[in-house]
Amino acid sequence: MPTNKCIIILSERSSGSSALQNYLVKFAGAKHAFTRRHFENETLYWTKAASILGLPQVKMVDSRVPFGYDQAKRDILELLSENVPGFVPPPNDYNLIMEGWRQLCQRYAPLFVEKSPHHLCEWSALELILQAQEVLDEIEFLVVGLVRNPLDTIYSYYKRWKSIPAQVEKQWVLSYQNLIKFQEALPQKTVILRYEDMVSQPDALEPILQFCKALPREDPHSFFHARSVQKWKSDRVFGFALSEESQRLAQRYGYKEEELQNQHLFWTPALHTLMHSAYRFGRKIRPLKINPESE
Repeated sequence: MPTNKCIIILSERSSGSSALQNYLVKFAGAKHAFTRRHFENETLYWTKAASILGLPQVKMVDSRVPFGYDQAKRDILELLSENVPGFVPPPNDYNLIMEGWRQLCQRYAPLFVEKSPHHLCEWSALELILQAQEVLDEIEFLVVGLVRNPLDTIYSYYKRWKSIPAQVEKQWVLSYQNLIKFQEALPQKTVILRYEDMVSQPDALEPILQFCKALPREDPHSFFHARSVQKWKSDRVFGFALSEESQRLAQRYGYKEEELQNQHLFWTPALHTLMHSAYRFGRKIRPLKINPESE
C-alpha cells in the first residue's frame, strides 16, 4: 500500500501552475522542494532526468531546455543534496532518478507537489513519470494536466518574453497532444483541469482536494483571479489567429469556437519577429532578473 503521495502538475508556461501549487501548499497540506536554481519552486526534475539518460527532447521556445548531460546531472545532485540530508547518489543514472524522487517524496511526506511547465512538451520526460509511478509503488501519484485557452497562453508568452506567437502555438499543440496521450496511458491517475474553470468554478478542484484528503479552507475565487482571461482581445496590434489544428485541439478540451477567434493582421509576423529580436538583444546587453525558465 502507498505510504506517501505526490502531485505532479503538467502544463504550458503561463497556465496557472504556480497559483495552483501555491494553493495546494497553503490550503491542502502539500509541500514543494527547495531550489535555488529556478524561480517559482520549479525543479525541472523530469526534463533534467531525460537529459541525464540521453533521451530525445525538443528545443523549447525561449528556454534553455533541453539541458546538456553535465548541467542536468549537477542540477539534480544539487537539488537532492539541498532537499534530502545525507542523500547518497546511486552510481547508476536511472537508479539515481528514481531513488531521488522516492526520497523527495519521503522528505516532503505525506504530500509532495511538483510543477513544471517544461515537461508537457517533452514526451521522454512524461515516459519517465509513467515509469516512476510503476517503479515507486509505495508512492501514490496524481498528475494534474492544466490547460489554458491557447490564445491566452500565446499572448502571455508574447507579453512576458516577446516570444513569437507562431512558435508558441506549435509548442502548445505538441504539449496538449502529449497530455491526451498521457491521460490515455494513466487514466485513473490523471486529472485534466482548465485554467478558466479553476478561477471561476469552486468545485473544479474537488478531485485534487479529494486526493489530498483536504477540505477547501478557502474559496478558490478569493485565491485565483480571472483578470488575465482574454486580455488579447483588447490588444490592437497582437493580431495573431490560431490555426485550424490548434482550434480543433482546444475544442477537445472544451473551448468553444468563439473563444478561439482573433483577427489576423498580415503585418504582425514581421513585427513579432522584430520585437523578439530586440528583446533577445536587450537581454544580452543587460540581463533581466526574470528567469526565462520560470513560469
